[in-house]
Amino acid sequence: MRNMLFILVLALLLAGRVSAVTNVFEYPLVFQRHQQLNSEMQRAMHQRDIVAMERVCRAGVALLPENPVWRYNLACALAVQKRQAEALEALNRAVDLGFRDTRAIAGDEDLASLHDLPAFQQLQAKARKLQGQPVEGQPLLAPNPVSNNIAYVTASNTSWDLETGHFMSFFTMPSNPPPPSAFAPRWSGPASALIRPWMSANLAAGNYGDFYDNRDDNHSRLDCTPFAGLIPIQYDTEARRYGAHYGLNQFLYNGVVLGNSSVALTSGPYWRSLPRGALTEGSTIAFLFTQYMRNHLYCYPSHHDYDTRGLGDLYPVNQPYLLISQGSSGSDQPFRQAAAATLAALQPETKRYLVAHGLITPTLQMLLRASQKCLVRPDDYLTGAAHPAAFDANQLNVDQMVRMAHELSINDIPPVVALRTLADSRATPGLDFFDAVAAETLYDSPCAISRVIRSTAHRHTLTIDAQLTAMPTNGWRLNWVVLSGDPQKVALRPLKADNSQLEISVTYPGGRFPSVAGQPLQSSRVDIGIIASRGSHYSAPSFVSFFYLNNELRTYAADGRILTMDYAAASTNYVDPVLSYAKHWRDEYQYNADKHPIGWIRRQGGTVEHFTLRGECAEQTDALGRALVTHTVNYIPRSSVDDSGAPDLIQVNGETRRQYRYATDQDFLGEVVSQERAGP
Repeated sequence: MRNMLFILVLALLLAGRVSAVTNVFEYPLVFQRHQQLNSEMQRAMHQRDIVAMERVCRAGVALLPENPVWRYNLACALAVQKRQAEALEALNRAVDLGFRDTRAIAGDEDLASLHDLPAFQQLQAKARKLQGQPVEGQPLLAPNPVSNNIAYVTASNTSWDLETGHFMSFFTMPSNPPPPSAFAPRWSGPASALIRPWMSANLAAGNYGDFYDNRDDNHSRLDCTPFAGLIPIQYDTEARRYGAHYGLNQFLYNGVVLGNSSVALTSGPYWRSLPRGALTEGSTIAFLFTQYMRNHLYCYPSHHDYDTRGLGDLYPVNQPYLLISQGSSGSDQPFRQAAAATLAALQPETKRYLVAHGLITPTLQMLLRASQKCLVRPDDYLTGAAHPAAFDANQLNVDQMVRMAHELSINDIPPVVALRTLADSRATPGLDFFDAVAAETLYDSPCAISRVIRSTAHRHTLTIDAQLTAMPTNGWRLNWVVLSGDPQKVALRPLKADNSQLEISVTYPGGRFPSVAGQPLQSSRVDIGIIASRGSHYSAPSFVSFFYLNNELRTYAADGRILTMDYAAASTNYVDPVLSYAKHWRDEYQYNADKHPIGWIRRQGGTVEHFTLRGECAEQTDALGRALVTHTVNYIPRSSVDDSGAPDLIQVNGETRRQYRYATDQDFLGEVVSQERAGP
């Protein structure tokens, strides 16, 4: 393993060097703090805690002095306190910085104390006059023209979206692009014997206008030379200084983009591939979906997260947003080459349609999956073999992939299946499960829904709505198929005749199982694929995933009642510390003669405790074992565990509470984890 000490961004943050943003590439350093302040602001507004509102707004202004929203919110907090002069000053600065929504300003009740002041009316007039005008002193963003077949990312063509947390960079191409035949003589990528004659006749689009984004400092860079017309993206010195060029992609571009980063976090308790890092953070999924629908396809190695020699398949969700390759550094190369060749093979009018409708990446995902060597018949696409969480380069059939791409007409372009959760099983933390995470929902996104199953319930049920994208969808039907997990433990009940709504019920699987049927790789994730089909044509899959934690052993009665939940016996099993913590106790559930639950007994070390049905710890009981005095229980992560004694007793607002401590390898806060190349 070759070390890669690219920790500049984290080091700068921990050292406190960036206190206020002066450069667009500094935004990732403060974005998390901005989100925290936003959450505090929402809480303060809900509680009408004006003092807290002012404090948070001032912290926001200090963090982002050029952001007009924090200035406007500060004006509101001051106006509510009737500190009119200060409020007008803050509002004036907000207008100068670009907050010019006169309707919002006039209708905001928090500014009511200012409404009758002449200065407020003057500010309204000023905001109205400045609407649509650039902010004085702030440079105007302009797309960078592609120069010498290179697209440059600089501060002058890049902005940061404070709502979603990503960069946007824009480029311009020459207004009169050359035809594909102009590039055919120099096109020598995979399947060139098929593609070059099509390009020579202008029957294939080629790669002119496609971009390539390398994000591992050229460690596993795609050689663009064989793909004539493919444009590499380069980051300028300032972008590289802040690490904007490295690791998981955080950019949106105005074009078709193939990208990669062949690195992983390989040390510390939070080791993981870049995809696992992205897929365990619920806030990241919205950007991944946006990237998916903006014609961006990024490929990352699975490293040790999908490994028959290691811990098996560790991904908590299957998804179509990213392309994950089995293996470490370089394992993503064949997939990028295949994707570039497939883009080149598309008919020009088909490619233009796909680009205009944001369907490049869903279509590439479908073509890759449908052309794999392991698929013998077309309907094998409706099996788990076609949709692993990470793909094996040995299954690539590039010639077949490009043939399918070239034959694809506009009328045969598949729709995207968009999902929505209508109903969900609900679990209560501290009663149905015990973890620092407050819910089983990892995320709901249009093409990937994920639940981390924590509840003691024997069965988890979701009701899902599926709709096809707003394009010609006549003749397409929806298929719901079990891709991973025991089909006997998954019930799929259609609620509408057209299969657009379905109830999914998954029974606890009882341990790990093959990630793909018949294969040795083990998983604890059940995948349901939702795929549109019309004849022999298929869409990219959307997924509903149920991920079961490996740090617990359960037993159930024949009627589905939970009998025991043993965390201690499974505490040495690996569990992703982002998703859960190791626990060191065993719960034995109690029922009355009518089999109604009455609580549970907890055994930890030498301690035996009784809990009520409401999750309270019984301190005193009567002769029948009924609780007379109870204590509330908190469940918090700690860096050490007391296996021999009772939990900590603490006082909160005069109430005695018990704190159960989970095991963690070490405190993550403040820890610098080295980022290394995922090399052999």
